[in-house]
This record gives sequence, C-alpha cells and structure tokens, in this order.
Amino acid sequence: MIADKSSRAFRPEHIVHICFAIVFVFSTLLTWREAQVLKSSYETDQRAWLAQLASGLEHQLQQSIDEMYFFRNMLHHALDEPLVTDKSREALAAFAVKRHHPLWKININSERSMPLNGISDEALQSFPLLSRADPKRLDDELTAVLEMSYILQFNNPVSDLHYRLWYISRAGFYLSSVQDDKQETVKSYSTAIDRPYFLNAHPQSNPDRGMRWSESYHSLYNEGEVVTVTLPVDHDNYWYGELAMDFSTEAIQRYLRQTLPTWQAGHVMLFDRKHKPLAISDGKKMSEQGINSAELAEIFNKRPDEKSGQIRSGTRFITWVRLQHFDGMMINVQTLDEGMRGETGRVTLVLVLMWGLFTLVLLACHQAIFRMIRRMLSLQEALKRRANYDGLTRQLNRSAFFEQARKQSAFCERHQLPLSLIQLDLDHFKSVNDTWGHHAGDVVLTHAASVIARTLRKEDVLGRVGGEEFCVVLPDTSLAEAVEIAERIRCKLASKEVLINAMKTLKVTASLGVSSSDEQQDYKIENLQSIADERLYRAKQAGRNCVSSGG
Repeated sequence: MIADKSSRAFRPEHIVHICFAIVFVFSTLLTWREAQVLKSSYETDQRAWLAQLASGLEHQLQQSIDEMYFFRNMLHHALDEPLVTDKSREALAAFAVKRHHPLWKININSERSMPLNGISDEALQSFPLLSRADPKRLDDELTAVLEMSYILQFNNPVSDLHYRLWYISRAGFYLSSVQDDKQETVKSYSTAIDRPYFLNAHPQSNPDRGMRWSESYHSLYNEGEVVTVTLPVDHDNYWYGELAMDFSTEAIQRYLRQTLPTWQAGHVMLFDRKHKPLAISDGKKMSEQGINSAELAEIFNKRPDEKSGQIRSGTRFITWVRLQHFDGMMINVQTLDEGMRGETGRVTLVLVLMWGLFTLVLLACHQAIFRMIRRMLSLQEALKRRANYDGLTRQLNRSAFFEQARKQSAFCERHQLPLSLIQLDLDHFKSVNDTWGHHAGDVVLTHAASVIARTLRKEDVLGRVGGEEFCVVLPDTSLAEAVEIAERIRCKLASKEVLINAMKTLKVTASLGVSSSDEQQDYKIENLQSIADERLYRAKQAGRNCVSSGG
C-alpha cells in the first residue's frame, strides 16, 4: 500500500509539474532580482541627477554670494582706509547741499558709476533703526559706497542668476545696481528697511553676522515673486547697513527648466525653509505636483546631517537634496508613468515582457509535454492491461494472477493471517462451444467472470488461469469462510441464465475446490492451487455444481 502511494506521488506527470514549477520559480526569482537591480539603479540615478541639478544651482548661487562677499570686503577696506579724491569731495559736498531735500540723488559720474539715492534728515526721524548722528562715520560710509558704485555698474543681470544687488544704509540712502525713478526712492527705501530681512539684520537678531535668506515676496516693480539674501556690513562694532541681493523666482524656475535633462521625466521644485515653493520647473500649481504637506513635513524633518534622500508614496518616487548655499530644499516627484517613460522604465518594461513571454512559452511547453506524457501513460496502461489482464473477461491472466497471489501469500505469512484459495471450473463448457459456437462460449465466460467479481471483496484476487478455469485468492480468510464464499459464487452462477441470442438462454453452473493455509500449514500458492484443483475434480466427480473442501 505504501509502495502504491509512493508510486502515485512520483508519477511522471507529477515530476513534470514539479520541474516546470521549479523553472518558473527560478525564472521569476531571476526576473525579480534583475528588477531589484534596476530599481536600485533607478533610485541611484534619480538621486544623482537631482544632486547634479542642485549642484548647478548651488554654483550659480555661490557666484552671486561670492560677489556679495566681495563687495562687503571692499566696503570694509574702504571704511578702514577712506580714499579721498576730488570725486569723493564733490560727492560729500553735494550731499551736504541735498541732505535736507525730501528726495535726493548723487551721481558724480553718470557714465562710470551708479547713483546714490536717499531721503532727508527730517524723513530719517520716522525710522528708529536709522541714524546720521556721527558725521565722521557718515562721510566714511558715503566715500566707501561711492567706490562701490564704480564697480557695481558691471553687474550683469543677464549672466548672473540674481537681477539686483544693492546696499541699504542705516544713514538714509541706498545704492542699487538697477536704477529707480526718483519718485520711487522713498517707496523703495522705506519698503526695504521695513522688510524682515533688514529688521532681522540687527546684531541682536543676527549675532553671528552671517547671511540670511528671506521668504519669497512680491516685488514693487512688477518683477513677480522675489527672494532676497542679505549680508550685514559692520565696522568697528558698528552696523552700517545691509548688502542685499534679489533673485526672481521666475529666473530660478527658468534655470531649472533649462537645465533639466531632456531624458528626465517629472518635475523639480525648490522650497524655502517654510515649506513654501519658490520655483517649479513645469510651471504648474503646487496642488498639481503630487506631493502633500505630510510628505513635505517628513522631508523637512530629516536630520540636518542628512543631505539627500528619498521616500516612496504609493506609485510616486520622491527624491530630495538639501542645498548648502540656500536655506531650503530641492525636491523631485516622479510618478510611475513618468518613471516608465525613462530609460530604466523602458528596460524594466522589456524585462517584464520577456518574463511574460518566457512564461507563456513555458506554459505551452508544459502543456505539450504533459499531454505527451498522458498519452504515453495511457499507452503504457493499455499495454500493461493487455499484458496482465485477460482481454475477454477483463480479469487477471495466469501470470499476473500468480504474481499478485504470491504478494498476498507473503503478506499473510508475514503477519500470520490465514490465506484461502478457490479453484473454479465451468461445467460442460466444451459443449457450449460445440453446440452454440465460440461466441456463446465468450458470453458465458464474461458472465461468469462478472458474477464472481461482484461476489468477492476488494482485497481478493481473481484471475482466469485456463480456458474456463478461474482461481480466487482470499487473504485473511479461513477455510470455513472460503467455503461460504465459494458456495455464494456457485449459487449466484446457478441462479442466473445467460442470454445467448434473442431466442436462447443457458444456465451456467460451476464446480469449485477450496484449500486454505490454516488447513495445510503452507502458504505456497502453487501447493494451495494444486490441492484446490484436486478437490475441484472431486466436485466434478460428485456430480458437478458443488463445492469440495476436504478429503
């Protein structure tokens, strides 16, 4: 029984299933591994190009910031050693005349310098942070800023990322790389000194005296949204004023759009420290960018030492870089659809298609081989049946019967169980063939085999061992029980008539001989069959249609 279960478990079709399953699992794992490599490569590429884009913006910002530091150093040097020239004396004299005018402008050389714009001493009283109380400092500062005006004219908003560089003095005047109309002087100056970036430049608010970035705000001169970086100018522990540099968010957005790689799908956003978007490469609204406030908060809450990173949110992949020269972050959001349009996405799609095609081919091969094996097994089963079973009665032939009988005999002997055998011969079978022909004999044999098989148990072994002879092996059956079974077979055969043709029926009887191992103390099938055969002939001599079990 165990051997039967084992053979069923390892049938060829099961082995085919297992082999194809192993190939499928292996191909799937290999594809998954390659997909993971592509995923890692994609993530690395996304971080790398965003870092490269951020580095380019940092370089542009650094150029502007370096320029602002240059002007501060120049002002420090000019305050240390004021350069007195005819032009500086002329400027100081012009200031002495105009300082009480509500609005004034000093331009000593209109072709080689930028003008100084200011307000009167009386207007200065309205601003607590402003003062002209120290004449020496005022003269030195005017002289230093005049020197700065000669260089400031070379500021080029076309090549520079910033569009305006100016100096805002606490002495009530300013110098700008962009000239304003005279009527705008008061408005420009009062607006500048009232902005947080000027107010927060006070030594108490900015004790380290470093540069500060403002939030974005709307410019007075229809320049759109602007962000300003400021740097305080101090000398001899005195705060003179503030260097300021204005960046148009539109210019930053244009820079992002122009430097964004053509192969890169998605969009890039620049945020300030307040999570406010300053520039978006595709120009769309923030609500259309596929990133929410919770995700922004997660990014901005990263540790300061984390310079870059990534997060996944649904089908979106978000990478970010913390800028060094700007108080904010650059963020890229790419959807699954945008990612699939990229090079890595196309390779991934090809990989998936190849895996799908391989799977389809594998399934087709599996079905073809499985059907071939089923046909071979069916053919093998048919050949086995032909080799082991009688073609007419569909019962075991002589050789197959004795093979099965020996197995049952060995099993019963090993477990000390009784084993019985019935030898059966149909009465007057030769006369049936002679009188009604071989077809009638075949009908009688088929009928007899069917009646005998229905009378037996599942574990009993039935075989046709001769022309009209049948033999039955009964495991775990005593001689008395075997006689009862033989008697049932005899009665059932005798009680039924066989239809030979439409006009004729025949009554079939049989003579039976029974032997048993518990009687003979022998389990050998050949010996038990020989004894049962002798008793069969005794039954025939006794008049046929009877059972013989002794003597």
